[in-house]
Amino acid sequence: MQANARIIKHYRSRIMKSITDTIKAKFEAAYLRDEKDPVAFLENLNWLYQDLIVIERDVVACFPPDWDIYAHFVREYHKTLNSTIQRLVTSEPDATALLTLHAWLKEYRGSMKELEIPPELLDPPLLGGNEQLLIDDYLKLIVRKLDEWSANLMKTEVAEFTARAEPPELDADGQYGMQGAVILFQMVNQQVDAAMESGQGMILARVISETNRVMRSVQDQWTRLLDTEYKKVTERPEETPGGLVEYVIALANDQIKSADYTEALSARLEPLVSEKYRVTINERLNDAIDGYLDVAKKCTQTLIDIVFNDLRPATKLLFQAQWYDGTIVQVVETMRDYMQDYQTYLNASLLELLVEDLLDAFLVTYLTALANTQKLRMPAAVERIKDDVAEAFKFFSTLKPAKELESYFEVVEMVLSLLEASKSLAFLSFWSFAKVHGPNLAFVEGLMKARGDLDRSSVNEVMDSIKRKVKEENLTDRESSFYQCWNRPVDVFDSAPEATIMKKITIEGTFSRLLRTAAK
Repeated sequence: MQANARIIKHYRSRIMKSITDTIKAKFEAAYLRDEKDPVAFLENLNWLYQDLIVIERDVVACFPPDWDIYAHFVREYHKTLNSTIQRLVTSEPDATALLTLHAWLKEYRGSMKELEIPPELLDPPLLGGNEQLLIDDYLKLIVRKLDEWSANLMKTEVAEFTARAEPPELDADGQYGMQGAVILFQMVNQQVDAAMESGQGMILARVISETNRVMRSVQDQWTRLLDTEYKKVTERPEETPGGLVEYVIALANDQIKSADYTEALSARLEPLVSEKYRVTINERLNDAIDGYLDVAKKCTQTLIDIVFNDLRPATKLLFQAQWYDGTIVQVVETMRDYMQDYQTYLNASLLELLVEDLLDAFLVTYLTALANTQKLRMPAAVERIKDDVAEAFKFFSTLKPAKELESYFEVVEMVLSLLEASKSLAFLSFWSFAKVHGPNLAFVEGLMKARGDLDRSSVNEVMDSIKRKVKEENLTDRESSFYQCWNRPVDVFDSAPEATIMKKITIEGTFSRLLRTAAK
């Protein structure tokens, strides 16, 4: 009789323990079934709600009311669910699983409310109520993955770019290209799509911000690499692999493709987010687009620098004794050779910009050489300049409409007028030049002194009248001192007119010119 009493006495605790063990076993089996797929585990948890419905409907009536058996079931389900969720989180699930879990927790609260479960039975809340930590973990994971992916991608791309063992790939348009843009944006779009599924603009905005950071980092790496590889080509050409031109073209095209992909991503996201996050997303993506265009511009400038590095021996001869025999032909033919590749393999929009900059670089190089010459044989120098202009104009007219070129070469025509003018008419030629480009007295005086047909007193007379007029009219150079004279300070004028190409002309100081002359 006493033994039976003990059995009856412990019956309730045994039942309660059995219920708890059964619940734990059921969760364990469910977790193990989808252990490698946390998202599937969460999506298959609907049996939890079904169990509670069945318990309330069919099981509660089988127990004495004072056992409060329904509350026990709810607490144990909730408690075991919480420990299972904790286990899932510590298993380091992927980004999609973290977002799914964050959404599922919200769904769980709503479902339990629909089942009219008293809040006190769901205490403590799942994950201690720190659901925001899931978002923090998600973003940390995104940062880590984006960094890893982009680092691996750049490792491969940089290795190919620096080794240049094979020519770059040709795309469907027959232009050089790289795989970087396609691969990077596959990764980016995967993460953006996952963030969009969360339905939270805040998450999407933060993912876009991290994406911008990665894009900017990649852009910075390319910018530094361009400088490094160009320096190798110019300083140690015999130790440097060939093919830099082809790879710079491929990189430039890749940057335009990346900018297009970023713009398409922005257009896709804009109608899907609220104004609160739209501004941030647009700013980050526009900033990334600007970065891609900056790298593309750096590429085209590098292509021009490569041309003029090859031309350095020829441009050093400009306005020297050999120049009178027609040095410009070598300059033009070298530019023509490079442009054949650029026209064939470079993106059309970039090609248009490159032509503008190539023309600008040619004129700056030519006028700088003229500005620093010590003596010109007259009138042979004037005739040679006219021939040079005709040769260059003919070449550039294959790249731009001749009508557009006239405004570019106008400055050379004005300089020719300064060189051809007699002592008495030099001021009129100067005045036409100054009205467009500013007085540029250092440049003009250098031209007058270089003219072999003017003696020192004539030069002084011309320059005195010019300087007097400049002072009377209070003329100032455009924007700033157009000539950054070595070993001299640069004057800056407030509220000056817009600068012209003349501001890029560099005039050597006397000391530098003496050193250059001595080195010959």
